[in-house]
Amino acid sequence: MTTNRALIVDDEPDIRELLEITLGRMNVETASAKDVRSALQLLDTQTFDLCLTDMNLPDGTGLEIVQHIAEKCPDLPVAVITAFGNMDTAITALKSGAFDFVQKPVDLEALRGLVDTALTRFMHERSRIV
Repeated sequence: MTTNRALIVDDEPDIRELLEITLGRMNVETASAKDVRSALQLLDTQTFDLCLTDMNLPDGTGLEIVQHIAEKCPDLPVAVITAFGNMDTAITALKSGAFDFVQKPVDLEALRGLVDTALTRFMHERSRIV
């Protein structure tokens, strides 16, 4: 059985670690980036089954990552992590190609459901293509 891989993009080390631990317990291998530049580099050199990106990053926004994925990896599900109450940003992310969003503080149960949904959808889409 192949292991699912997720890219986690957040400039806050504590959030990255929380997401890494949570996904690790779901048997999802993770790679992390702290900014847009390093996230795009990872996306261009590695294969992922899911991307979780924060909206506000030191060198840009999560929307840049969402748009890059929509153009270069359209089958890769991406979800945006946004500060509580920032619904306009979440709606913009969805319109740009994100499939869902998570609000901070991160509800781990909701995150697990989102990850399960994304990976199930991704694997289903991939199996239809093959």
